[in-house]
Amino acid sequence: MSVSVSMRPSRTELLALTPAAAIQPRPQRYVGDSVAASIAALHPADAAIVREIYGFLGELYAVHGLAALRAHVDEAALTGLITRVRRLGAALAADGLSLALRKVYHDLRGGSLAALVMLLADVAAGEANDQDADQIFLLVRDHRKIMRNALPDLDPAGYAEDLCPREHDAALLVQKWSGATYQIGEAKKVAVEVDCDFAGGVSECCMEFAALDRVIYNLINNAARFTADGVVSFTALPISGATATDLRFVIGNRVTEAQRALLVRDLEGDLSRIFRGGYTTGGVGVGLQICGDFITHGYGLSSVSAALRDGYLGARLIRDFFVAWFHWPARRSGEQG
Repeated sequence: MSVSVSMRPSRTELLALTPAAAIQPRPQRYVGDSVAASIAALHPADAAIVREIYGFLGELYAVHGLAALRAHVDEAALTGLITRVRRLGAALAADGLSLALRKVYHDLRGGSLAALVMLLADVAAGEANDQDADQIFLLVRDHRKIMRNALPDLDPAGYAEDLCPREHDAALLVQKWSGATYQIGEAKKVAVEVDCDFAGGVSECCMEFAALDRVIYNLINNAARFTADGVVSFTALPISGATATDLRFVIGNRVTEAQRALLVRDLEGDLSRIFRGGYTTGGVGVGLQICGDFITHGYGLSSVSAALRDGYLGARLIRDFFVAWFHWPARRSGEQG
């Protein structure tokens, strides 16, 4: 594998990805409810599996500290979770499953779940530490919110609480991802490097924050899968000095010369096409479409094509780095809407 050693993209380069003036304010409040389905739309067997996974994560959410986790998570519990996720994943290959439902299934078994399973395996094997326990708590919290976001009637009371006005600060993202060791697959571990010093809110309620999480997790999962050096970069930069601004989130990973050549050849130089769907190198091909859906609906745009045309999201190669970006409204601290 050939890996180049150029510098990671600078803030200046990331701010130059697309003109800030093209990003218009969100026309109305958005709670991130545009990539969802009723649990009744799932096959009854799948609905039961989803409820079992949600219930198990609820039990974990109530467990605090490494010692308590070790008492709660054994090989049987871990095997049960993995078996349920795999059985749920089988539905993605079903004939006639609509794209809308494929997107819901994708994030039900995606999101933070892959990394969570790997950390729980460390707990079951007696190899986890206190930092792992803290990360497990965050991953469990995130995935339960993602599940409620994707299936609003899975937990109606929890969903209603998620809709209550509650500002979420960018510091929550920094806390969650800074220095995180993230794992995809059986062996590949990646380090997440965060660059964000923005002080202010990035969502007005838990449900909007869950939508933002679904975009970020899909992009980080993608970058973690293909990074050539075991590192994923996560940058969030305000595009203006105004109180009400937008953050440009950029997820990046180094690529090999072979990966770079394949992307340029397959996408004919227009890497932003990955958000349109139909292109995948080993996945099911809907994770990045989900990102496009959230950004398009969140900004009240007419289509993903319009979002890509105006730079609300996109992808590009900067030297030997693949970068994917999107925007999200934000408000600097100390100012009221």
